[in-house]
Order: sequence, then structure tokens, then C-alpha cells
Amino acid sequence: MRLVLFFVFVSASLQAQSFLVPYNHLLPDSRKIEIQVTCLNEFDAARETVFLLEDAFDDLYLPFYELLDFPESSNFVLIKGRKDSEELKRGLLLSGRPDYELAYKLYNQDQVARDIEVIRQELLGDEQVVLLGYSSAAMVLQHYLSLYPQHVSRMISVNPLVFDIQKNLSFPSSGLSFSDLKLSGEQQVDFSYYANFNREKKGRKSLSKDNLNDFLTFQDVLTGLATNQDTASNFPLMVRLFEHAIALSGFQDSLNKSNLSLEVMKKMSSPLWNAYQSSNFDFYGTNYDRLLEFEGKMTLIGGAFDQLIYSKSYDVLAEYYSNSTLLLLKDGHGLQQALSLPSFKELLNAFITNDTAGKISAYKKMSDENFIFEKYDDGAFKVPPLF
Repeated sequence: MRLVLFFVFVSASLQAQSFLVPYNHLLPDSRKIEIQVTCLNEFDAARETVFLLEDAFDDLYLPFYELLDFPESSNFVLIKGRKDSEELKRGLLLSGRPDYELAYKLYNQDQVARDIEVIRQELLGDEQVVLLGYSSAAMVLQHYLSLYPQHVSRMISVNPLVFDIQKNLSFPSSGLSFSDLKLSGEQQVDFSYYANFNREKKGRKSLSKDNLNDFLTFQDVLTGLATNQDTASNFPLMVRLFEHAIALSGFQDSLNKSNLSLEVMKKMSSPLWNAYQSSNFDFYGTNYDRLLEFEGKMTLIGGAFDQLIYSKSYDVLAEYYSNSTLLLLKDGHGLQQALSLPSFKELLNAFITNDTAGKISAYKKMSDENFIFEKYDDGAFKVPPLF
């Protein structure tokens, strides 16, 4: 793992704006609440618009959008969303104790996706939008895409957390274990996020000592689940952990061992799990059949050495789209190495602007840097039997 420190200077000219969205989109004539949206550059209605989304799970780890260099040819709109709404939080505590079932109803990915559509209509009218998502935010934006495929021209999805694909196809767990180290479950999940294994070496996966030593040395700086134990008052994070965990629930690997990510996420969202088990409220997952209706361009960028989610899930996700490009990088989920390469940012911008010449140029640079993962070794991946 290459540790890179970034210093981000936020321009005072960023345009912050609030939008009114329904308190609960599923209630007719629902009252409105305010959510915050920030234009990362000067908004120009004549330009194409790219939506990015802040997500409570991603906030634990990587400020992805802060580490990119955005081209001026597009508007970049960051949706901070309902996770920051004090009004919603107060409503959950009206009775004196948290209402966890209501928390799920108000913070789930379906509500967030419908907020995004309200913002798109107000900002763009009938114009389509480009979506750019990373990790957990990419999962939520994909849910938006399943609801409104006709309103999206292109999507760039980077390391999306599609745990449901991993579970439903019985892919093996990507979780790590270290018999000689006393890491908590949360620490092991964090290391899975930041780790970079070399799967190209023959035999067992290779982990350099520096990879683990860097994590143990800098884990407090890196942050993650292990340093954010207090989820009791962070309802948006609890809901997102619950959604990821329910996507993995029932998942067992080939050795019949439980999935570590599932165990940790269930523990950290246990009040929601208890409410779910007692009342069996409706859960909103992504309808993958609706993704078949998307006629725009999907670009999937995945870390081939991703340990948080089994990276073959990205290959399967690409099959859902009639017009898709799948690019696998020699990196892990946290993209520490990719984000240090100017060529990666060039490639990402070329996908955002749909610049064919730029894609070819940046791809060649990354190939010359030996950073493109081209194929799995023979026998490294086998589709599990259907029955």
C-alpha cells in the first residue's frame, strides 16, 4: 500500500445551494425538508452536468471527489444530501428514544435517489445528467439509475459496492484474517479496504510486509470503521451499513465460514437489525432488470486486487449494460496507488467528458506504467456451479 497524503484547498467561490425535497417521498403531499448541494465549479447551463454524491459510509474513508481534478468543460454538482439534515435527526428522537424503523425509511438509498431526481429536475429540467460515483455512493447512484434510466446519459462507477452480486453468485469472501495478529473485526475490514494484494503471482496471494506495516502504523490517520465506533447517533451511517449488510446476509463462502464484513456491519447497525427482525419493514434494493433499460454509456472501473468486495463482481455487473466498458486496475478498493497517478485522473476525466482521444492517450500511459489489469490467471476464477 502506497500511503499518499493530500492537502485540499477548497475555493471560496464554490456555490452552495439548498433544495427542498419531500420528507418522505412515499407519503403523498409530504412536507419538505432542505438538503444541501454544492457546485464544485461555476455552474453554466450550457455545459453538461455531472452529479456526485456524498455518502455516510464513504465519509469514513476516502474523500474521493476532493482528490480529483475536474475539467472545466462540465458542471460538477456535489449532492451532500439528507444525511446532514438536522431536521430529520430531530424527528427520529421526538419520543425521547431513537426510532430506528423510521430512520431506515428516511435515510435509505431509495429516498436519496428520489432526492437526486428532484434536484435534477430543478437544475436541468429535461436535460440528462452524467453520474460519477465511488464505492458506497456508486451503489446509491446505481439505484437512482435503476429508477430513472432515461434521465442519465452516462455513468462512471468506480469500485461500486455491489455486495448483492457477490452474494447471489456465491463469490468467495474477500475478507482477510491474520492468525498471528489481534486485529478487531473492524480493523480487518478497514485493512481489506486499504490493502493491495498481488494476485498475479503464482500460488497464494502475495502480501508485502510494507502493506500491513503501513496500515498498522497509519490506521488512525487513514480512519475507517475501527475509529468510528459511535454509530448510535449517526443514523445515515447506520442505515447504509444495514443496507450493505442485508445485501450480504445469508452469504457463506466455500469453506462455510461467515463473512467478516457482514458480521461487522450487522454489529454496527444492530439496532436497525433488531427493528427489522421485529417488524419486517420493507427493504428497498436495486432492481437489476431496470438497469437493462439504460441506453447510455456505463463505465466501470474496478480494483482487481479489491479485498473489500470480490472484484469479479464488477465483471458480472458489466454484463447488465448493453453499452459498457470495464477497466480493471492493479489496485485495491481504496485506490491509494491509482489516485497518485496523473494518468488515472486523465483517464477518469476522459470518461467524464467522453473524449475518445483522451481515453486512448491516458490508457496508453497507464499501460506503460503497468497499471492495467488485463486478465485473470488460468484457474484464478471459476464460476460456481448453479446448484
